[in-house]
Amino acid sequence: MKKISSFILMILTMLVLNGLNADSAEINKQINANIKTKRVPAGTVITLKLLDPVGSSSKALGDQFDLMVADNVIVNNAVVIPMGSVVRGSIEEVQSPKMLYKGGMVRLYFDHIVSSTGKQVPFNAGLCNNQNITYDGALSSKTNYMTALTQTGETTKNIVVKSTSWAWDKGGDMLNGAPKYVLAPITAVVSAPVAGIYFVGDAIVDVFKKGKDINLSQGDTVQVQLLKPLDMPVY
Repeated sequence: MKKISSFILMILTMLVLNGLNADSAEINKQINANIKTKRVPAGTVITLKLLDPVGSSSKALGDQFDLMVADNVIVNNAVVIPMGSVVRGSIEEVQSPKMLYKGGMVRLYFDHIVSSTGKQVPFNAGLCNNQNITYDGALSSKTNYMTALTQTGETTKNIVVKSTSWAWDKGGDMLNGAPKYVLAPITAVVSAPVAGIYFVGDAIVDVFKKGKDINLSQGDTVQVQLLKPLDMPVY
């Protein structure tokens, strides 16, 4: 009799659990039926605000970071991606500055965006509209040895120009300004070799200089362009 009672209790328990599972499946089916998707076409430009600092001096390979959609993304007069939606990514590649004034570099990978329904949707996008973007889509300070030489050349030119201007002004204050026609050319001739020595010396030093890091701070904005259509779940 005891075994029969236990068997009946087990059967009743199974029936109740099956009923609960059926109800749960029906509820989930109804919820999913109410969730639709709207497509954001490829090529759409989205502005994102950094929630974490990102750069060649602050991040390592594989480090994660979060961004926030800065403005509503509207498609056919409807908000498909609301402002404040979170985008998550990671560092795909990072390089520290090197000698020969070679600048730092960081490559960002965007993993997914969190929809208004709480679903994580793959976010296939690349950086755009940023002066520090390289030809292959990374961020770089874009400094190199030619950058350093250009800066050295500008400094060299300023040495001659400023020296000559100083002689011209000083000469203009003496004897009704006549001496400036003599002092200015002499100063230019004297300062040119000095500037040349500076150029050669600094050009050699630049070989051993490291470039600059590329860093973006928390709160900075970047723009990305969708590489593939984005189907966002919406209620």
